Amino acid sequence: MTAVLDSPTADAPISDARNTRTWTVVFCLLVLAAAVPWQMRWGVISDTSWVITVCERMLAGSRLYVDIFEVNPPFTLWMFMPAVALAHKIGISPEIAVHAYSYAICLAGLGLAAWIARRAGFVENRILFSLLPLFLAVLVIFPGNAFSEREHLGIALFLPLLMLTAWRAAPIDDRMPSLPVALLAGLSGSILVLVKPYYALVVLVPALYAAWNRRSIRTLFAVEYCMIGLVCVAYIVAVQYFHPEFLSVIYPVLADTYMRIQNMEALLTTYGPIYLIALLALRFLRPGLPLSPLITVFTVASLAATVPLIYQAKGWAYHAFPAFSLILAALLLRMAQAGPSTYESRGTAMDLRRKMLLAAIIAAAAIPFMQTQKLTAEFVAKLKAAAPQPTVALVGADISGGHPLTRMLGGTWISRHCNDWLGEQALYLSGIASRDGDQEAASHYRQIADRYIESKIAELDNQKPAMIIVEKIDRDWNAELARWQDYVSFLRGYQQIAENDELQVLLRNAGTAQAE
Repeated sequence: MTAVLDSPTADAPISDARNTRTWTVVFCLLVLAAAVPWQMRWGVISDTSWVITVCERMLAGSRLYVDIFEVNPPFTLWMFMPAVALAHKIGISPEIAVHAYSYAICLAGLGLAAWIARRAGFVENRILFSLLPLFLAVLVIFPGNAFSEREHLGIALFLPLLMLTAWRAAPIDDRMPSLPVALLAGLSGSILVLVKPYYALVVLVPALYAAWNRRSIRTLFAVEYCMIGLVCVAYIVAVQYFHPEFLSVIYPVLADTYMRIQNMEALLTTYGPIYLIALLALRFLRPGLPLSPLITVFTVASLAATVPLIYQAKGWAYHAFPAFSLILAALLLRMAQAGPSTYESRGTAMDLRRKMLLAAIIAAAAIPFMQTQKLTAEFVAKLKAAAPQPTVALVGADISGGHPLTRMLGGTWISRHCNDWLGEQALYLSGIASRDGDQEAASHYRQIADRYIESKIAELDNQKPAMIIVEKIDRDWNAELARWQDYVSFLRGYQQIAENDELQVLLRNAGTAQAE
C-alpha cells in the first residue's frame, strides 16, 4: 500500500494540479503586464481625468454641487477620493494612483469571486481556475476606453455577488454560504448600485432567478441583499446630509436636459447585433447542453444590464460595459461547463471551432471600446511650449476636449463645469421644441441656454484664461456664441496657436494681458 501511495502515478494528479496553478498565476501576471501598456493607449480617460480634478478641488476646499457643477451622484467622487488623496500625500501622480487603484479593484473583485466559487463547489470549478487569466483580461484589457469608469469598477466588484447568487440558486450538497461570506459579497455588490441606482435591476433579476430555481421566496431576503439594502439606505441619508444640493438642484436640471437627449439608433446599431450573436452563441458553443445555474445567473444579469443601457440611450461604450462584460463572462463559463462523456469525446476539431467562435465574438464586442481620443504627443508638446501650466477654458460640449488635456499641460481648469453640455443641450432642445411647435418648451430651454451663455461669458471675463480650447465639431454651439457681442469682443484678445481635426487652441495675447 505504501508503495502505491509513493509511486509517481499517485503523485501525478498533485503535480498536475500544482503545475496548473503555477501556469495560471504566470498567465495572470502576463495579462497584467500586457494591460499596462495597452491601457496607456488611452491614458487616463476623459471622465476619470475630470473626476480627479474634482477630487483635487474638493481637497482644496471647493464645495461639490456648489462651487463645482457635477452631474454624477457623490459616490463617484467618494470612490476615487482615496486614490487621489493618497497620491497627494505620498507625492505621486493622481493618474498613476487611479490606474493602480483600478487594477487593485479588478484583482480584488475577481479574487473574491474565485474564492466564493471554490467554496460553492460549482461543477465548472474543474477547469474554472485555469480560465482566470481570461476573466482577468475581460476586466483589464477588454474595457479599453471604459477602463476606470464607474461601471467598470462596479462590475469588477459585482462578480462576487453573482457567484454567491449562483450558489444560492443551486447549492451543492445543501452547503450554504457563511455569514461573513454573504456580508462581504453584499458589500462588494452594493458598489454597482451606489454607482448608478438603476443597476439595482442587475442585482434583482439574478436574485429572482435564484428564488425561482429554489422555489423559495426566502432567497430574496438573504443576508447579502439585506446588506445591499442597508448600504443604499445609509448612502441616501449621507447624500441628503452632506450634499442636499444634488437632489434639490442638480438632479432636476439633469432630468430636464441631459436625460432627455438620446441616440437610440446609434445605440441599437452599435451594440444590438453583436450582443444578440453573443446570446445565441451560448447555445452554439455547447449545443444540446442545458445552461448551468452559474451560467444562467451571469446571463440574466447581462440581460438586466441592457435595460440601463437602453434607458440611458447615449450609446457610450462604458454604458455598454456591464452588459457586454457579463455576457462574455457567461460565454467563458459556458466553455468551462462539463458535459456528458459522449459529448466531451467529439474531438479537438469541435473544441477548436468553439474557441474560434468565442474569439471572434470577443473581438467584435471589443470594437466600440477601441476608439481613442488621445491627442498626439507632438500636439501636446506644442501647447506646452506655447504656454507652460496655463489656466484653461473650453468652448464645447464634449468633455474630451478639455480633459485630460488640461492635466497633461499641467494647467488649471477655471470653470465650475466640465464642459458646455448644459448650454449646448438646452439650445438643441429649444430647437427641437420650436420645430414641433411647442413654443412654451422652446422658450423654457432658450432661457436655460441664455442664462448659461451669460454665466460663461462672465466666467471667461473674470478668470481670463491663458488658453481657450474650442471644439470644432460643435458648430451650432460656436455659431450661437458668435452671435453674442461680448463673447466676440472677448476673443479679440486671443490668437490661434494650434489646430487639429477636432480642436482649435487659442492663446491670450501678451499685450492684452499686460494692458489689463
